[in-house]
Amino acid sequence: MTSRPPRSAGVMLLVLSSLATGCATSHQASDKAFIREPGDRMYRPPADVSESAKGLWEYAVLSENAYHGEWKRQRPAPPEQEAQVLQLPEATPEAYASRCVPERVGPIPLPGWTMWEDFPSRSLIREAIRVGLFVEVWEKRSSPPVVAIVFRGTEFNSLKDWISNLRWFLRFVPWYEDQYTVVSGRVGREFVDRLAARRPELTGDGAKAVRIVAAGHSLGGGLAQHVAYSMPLTSSAGAPVPRVSSVYAFDPSPVTGWSSVASELRRANAAGLWIDRVFEHGEILAYVRLLMSYAVPPSAANPSVKEIRYNFVQSVNPFSSHSMRLLACALVDASGHARLPDVIERFRGKR
Repeated sequence: MTSRPPRSAGVMLLVLSSLATGCATSHQASDKAFIREPGDRMYRPPADVSESAKGLWEYAVLSENAYHGEWKRQRPAPPEQEAQVLQLPEATPEAYASRCVPERVGPIPLPGWTMWEDFPSRSLIREAIRVGLFVEVWEKRSSPPVVAIVFRGTEFNSLKDWISNLRWFLRFVPWYEDQYTVVSGRVGREFVDRLAARRPELTGDGAKAVRIVAAGHSLGGGLAQHVAYSMPLTSSAGAPVPRVSSVYAFDPSPVTGWSSVASELRRANAAGLWIDRVFEHGEILAYVRLLMSYAVPPSAANPSVKEIRYNFVQSVNPFSSHSMRLLACALVDASGHARLPDVIERFRGKR
């Protein structure tokens, strides 16, 4: 995934170069995206935001809507009450306009996607609750179909989320367990088995084409990368299963759990994997990722890590710029899917 850390002289040169680049790009317009392709050290010339937004907005909405999901009932219940499936509003201009506000007033419309009502299992839900994890799966019956594993990000008042965020420092504590542990130990295995049961035509030899993706915001972005690295290569019955081909990580945590996955498995899963790290300029975790990149540059291939930086609200507040709802609504507008002419001003007014 990574190359050797650069020598000290190289680090200093890179720091100075990055500072110079930062000065040159600090005036990024709200209608431009700065993109750093895999293996590049510098951003490419600015591109219109609509070009990248068209491929990102649905995964941004999924990542925002994960904050609104609810677990299935843990007590015995009739089959019709087994799942609490997130009900999305009808995709009307009025619905987008009413939901695209800085406050979390409810999920954002997402036409064409349905939630897997039978994932996760009750036993996995109990494990997930114990460590503070929330994950759901959505499917789009397109051609080829797309199946998205979506993780909720950090909720500020959740101690369990912060324990996972501090994994670098805590994972050496005896019997330590966090959300990354459950993702690699249970989520991937249950997902591939559920995929094989629900859609057998998508697994095994001669399987039909399908795109498996993972997405999430903040901590959820780190978990999305982790599930891609740790996904089992076969179902419990031994049938080959498709690997995660793309990860969409929004304002992502630098913690991915790469080194916690067995080297043979992560190499197999990283082959051909594409990771888009998408963020608002100045959001708090961007600075952490920048410092990390001096020692461990983003991977150029296997996986290929691409960075896409927006500056929708041009804020100097690193915490409010970390809003997933901001990114989701701005990308919905920029993609042309729904026109929200005052969406940026709505969020900018909260800065």
